[in-house]
Amino acid sequence: MPKHYLWAIGEGFKAYRPGEIIVDRYQVKGDRILLDTQPEEMPQMPEEIPGEIEPYLRLFPYRLHIPQVFGILSVTEKKGTREIWLLQGGPIDGNSGSIMPDIATAWKNATPMRQLNWLWQMAQLWQPLNVQKVASSLLNSENLRVEGQLVRLLELQADRKSLTLQHLGRFWQKWASNAHPAVEKFLKQLFHQMIAGEIHNADRLIGQLDRALEVLGRSQIRKIHITTATDTGPNRSNNEDACYPPSKTAISYPPSYKTIAIVCDGIGGQERGEEASELAIKVLCQNLQNIPEEGDPLTITTKLEESAYAANDAIYERNDNEQRQGRQRMGTTLVMALAHLHELYITHIGDSRAYWITPTRCYQVTLDDDVATRQVRLGYSLYQDAVNQIASGALVQALGVTASASLHPTVQRFPIDEDSIFLICSDGLSDRNRVEEYWQTEILPLLEGKTNLAKVRDRLIEIANATNGHDNVTVALVHYQVTDKGQITELSLPPVKVQHLKVQKSQKNAELNPSDSQFFDNKPKNFPYDSEYKSAWFYLSGILILLVLGGILAYFLSPLAKVLPKPPKNSTFPENTEKPSKQPNSIFSPALSLDIGSFIWINHSANSPKSLYEPIELLDSTANKTVKGTVGNGSILKVTRKLNQSQETWLELEVVCSTETPSSIDPEFSNIFLQPKDKGWIQQAKIESSLDVVILERNSEKLDGCFKNY
Repeated sequence: MPKHYLWAIGEGFKAYRPGEIIVDRYQVKGDRILLDTQPEEMPQMPEEIPGEIEPYLRLFPYRLHIPQVFGILSVTEKKGTREIWLLQGGPIDGNSGSIMPDIATAWKNATPMRQLNWLWQMAQLWQPLNVQKVASSLLNSENLRVEGQLVRLLELQADRKSLTLQHLGRFWQKWASNAHPAVEKFLKQLFHQMIAGEIHNADRLIGQLDRALEVLGRSQIRKIHITTATDTGPNRSNNEDACYPPSKTAISYPPSYKTIAIVCDGIGGQERGEEASELAIKVLCQNLQNIPEEGDPLTITTKLEESAYAANDAIYERNDNEQRQGRQRMGTTLVMALAHLHELYITHIGDSRAYWITPTRCYQVTLDDDVATRQVRLGYSLYQDAVNQIASGALVQALGVTASASLHPTVQRFPIDEDSIFLICSDGLSDRNRVEEYWQTEILPLLEGKTNLAKVRDRLIEIANATNGHDNVTVALVHYQVTDKGQITELSLPPVKVQHLKVQKSQKNAELNPSDSQFFDNKPKNFPYDSEYKSAWFYLSGILILLVLGGILAYFLSPLAKVLPKPPKNSTFPENTEKPSKQPNSIFSPALSLDIGSFIWINHSANSPKSLYEPIELLDSTANKTVKGTVGNGSILKVTRKLNQSQETWLELEVVCSTETPSSIDPEFSNIFLQPKDKGWIQQAKIESSLDVVILERNSEKLDGCFKNY
C-alpha cells in the first residue's frame, strides 16, 4: 500500500530536520513533507476553522487538483503552542515521498495535447479560486505540480490584491517560447489577448481551449472498451442495483460511437429500490439517444442534466401516482460515464462513485451527496471529522425522492490524452475504501496489458463480496485507449475573434482537414510576435474606422433604430402582425428565447410610470412558493434550468451581476436584493409578460461588461 505522506503548512516547520518524529507520530521526510506512521488513527481536529483554512473546505469539489486538510498538529514549546496544518491528497508520490515535477519543468517536454490540457484545467480553476481569493495559487510555478495529465496544487495561497485573467495571461506567457510547435502560435495569440483584456472571463478562455483540444483530438485514435456486472451479494435476498450495458456485457466501440455506462443503486431501506434503478436507466438511455455527435460541451452537459431530471421526474411521478409517502417512496443513486470524442463526462447523484485510474494513481472524481460532504463544503468541519459524526452517510439527494426543482446533478468532464480506466460502482464495492486498497493489484495491470476487462470486473465483484458483503454490488469499467495517428503538424482553426469571442462548436471526430490550418496559425493583426503584421494592421485599422462610422450613420438613419413600443402585459401579437425582426447588430433581441444558457437583463426605465413596474421576485422552489429575494434593476440573470410542471414552465435563474442601483423599486420590495451567484425560480410566463425584461444577445456589450466584473 502507498505510504501516507502529508504536506505541512504553518510557521516554524523548517525548524525540523529529516528523520525527526513529531508528537510520536509524524516522521519528517523532507522540507514540509511528513510521513504519517499511524494512518489508522484519527488526526487531531481543530476546535474552530480559521479563515485561512476555509477556502480548502469550500473548494472541496475540486480536490482532484487541490489538497484537503487532514488535521492539525499542535506542538507545545517554551514560547507557547505552535499549530501546523497538515494537507493530504497533494502532488506527492505515494511510494517515494517525493514531490511531483513543477509545471514549468514538465512543460517543455509535454505533447501539445497535454500542454493545452494543463492550461484548460487551470482555466477551469481560475473562477472558483478567484471567488475564494486564492487565485494566486495558480500564478506560482513552484506551487503548480503535474502528475501525468493532471495539474495539482501543493497548497492554496492567499491573494494580496484583486486578480484578473490579465495576470494569468502574463504568467502563462513565460511558457510560450517552449510550447510545442503545433500550438505555439495559437498560444502566443491567446496569451496576448488575455494580457490585452480582450479575453476577460474564464468561460471564454475555456471555450477557446476547448476548441483547440477538439481539433488536436483528431490527431488521436481512440478505442473504448466497456464491461459491467451486478451481483446480489452474500447477505441480500434481492438486487436493487442496475447497470447499463446489461450485466456481464463486454463491448468495444469505435472512436466515433457515443459510449455510455450507467450504475444505479436503489436506496437501501426504501421500498422497490430495484424498480427505481431500472426505471432510471430506461429513461436515461431513451434521453441520451439524441446527444448530437457534433455537440459542444455546453450542449452535452445540458443534455446530461436534462436526462437526470427526466429520470427523476419519472420515478417521482410514479411515487405520486401510487401515493407513496416517506420511506415508501422509491429512489436511486446515479453515476454515469459518457465518452464523447476526446473527453469523458461523469454525471453523478447520490453516493455511487466514479474513480479515474491512470498509470500513477487512483483518483476519486465524485463527491458523495451526503451529510459529511455538505458539512465540509459549507466550511463547518474537516472531512476526517465529518465522516465520523452521526448520520454522516445519510444522503441529501437521490433520484426520485424530491421534485426536480430541488435536484442538483453534478456533471464533470475530463479531456483524455493517455490510456485511462474509469471505474463507476455502487457502494457495495467502494465502502471501506476497497477501491483505494485494491486498484494497484487488480486494476492497474489492465493498463499494463497484463489482464483483460472481464477478469478485472469479476475480480472486483469477488473482492466486494468477500471484504464488504453487506450490500449489492455493481461495477462498470470504461477502458479509454489513446494512440497518435502520426506526426502532429502545425494545426489551425478560425482565429480567435478580438471583438466578439464565442465558444466554437465542436466538429465530428474526423481527420484533420484544410480548414483547420487557420486556428493555430492565424493571428490578429495587432499580434506582437511577428513584425510582418504591423503594416497590415495600419491599413486594417483605417478600414475598421470607416466601417464603424458607416454603421453608426446607418443606425441613426435606419427606421430599425427607432425604439419599438413594447406590448402591454399579457398581450400577444395578432396572427397577421409580424413580430419585430431581430436586428443583426442590436444589443438585444425583442423575440424572447428563454432556453438554458440564455441571459436576461432587467431594464426598468426610471421614467416609466411606477404603477406599471412589478419587481422580479425569485422563489425558493417551484413547490415552496417562498420569495427568496428581489432582483434589482440593471441585473443580468442566466437561465440555468428549465422545468415543465403542471402545465407551467418554470425557470431557474442565476444572478450574474447587477450593474445599477435598484433605486426605483418600491421600498416594500427592497428588503432582500439577490446578489451574484444567487439562484431562484420564476414562472416563464411572468418573465415573458414583464415590461422590464430584455433577452441579451450572446455577443452583447452588456454581457461583456458584466462578465468582466463577474
